[in-house]
Amino acid sequence: MCGNVHAQHTMPPFPRAKRETPALKRSLLNTLNASYQNRTAEKKMWSTAHTCPLFLKKANKKSYKMKNGRMSPKFRGNRALSTHTIKAMASGAGANASALIEEEAALLRCDSSAEIAKYPLLPSVTRSAAYVLEAACIAYAQTIFGTATELRKTFSKAKPGSSDERVAKHLKVSVKAMQAASDSVNKRISDATGFMPPVVNTSLKPDKKPKRAKEVAVEVEA
Repeated sequence: MCGNVHAQHTMPPFPRAKRETPALKRSLLNTLNASYQNRTAEKKMWSTAHTCPLFLKKANKKSYKMKNGRMSPKFRGNRALSTHTIKAMASGAGANASALIEEEAALLRCDSSAEIAKYPLLPSVTRSAAYVLEAACIAYAQTIFGTATELRKTFSKAKPGSSDERVAKHLKVSVKAMQAASDSVNKRISDATGFMPPVVNTSLKPDKKPKRAKEVAVEVEA
């Protein structure tokens, strides 16, 4: 009996489909199993990201003895967003979700309470989640700046002293270029995550023209 209890605890929550699994449930079970494994592997990967050299930099201060008797670390985290910024973003996202839930509850006439303004919602952010959020923000900023840079290169002028060569008209990325790039990137994200695709490409066969009576008569004689 103890062995059976141990086996139940070690069994994954979403096991892979087996031979005796009904055919209509195999695809669903395999998809849930793959999704569970992806989530677990991603959590393990990002939970150890703080030890990666990419997210570390040398400490500014010299090594000293801390209160616990250990020496201070030689490296510290190389973060793009501070802990306060991440907590503020999480609090804003939580407030937005709470407002939407309360609005739906009011429409359904449920007896519920909204977020308390004096004690706002502050979701806990794990270290791995903070790194994922940080990576997404960095990728978003890099995409916007890259788009603005390509936009800057499109405006060119003749190179001084040479009529054949052309150089970029603007040496720096302007505020208007960044705004245009932000609008373009936001639209691409909205189109990619929207409910319906922004454009539907169709391939229509050309209509065949009906043959004339003379052409049909010639084919019959031949």
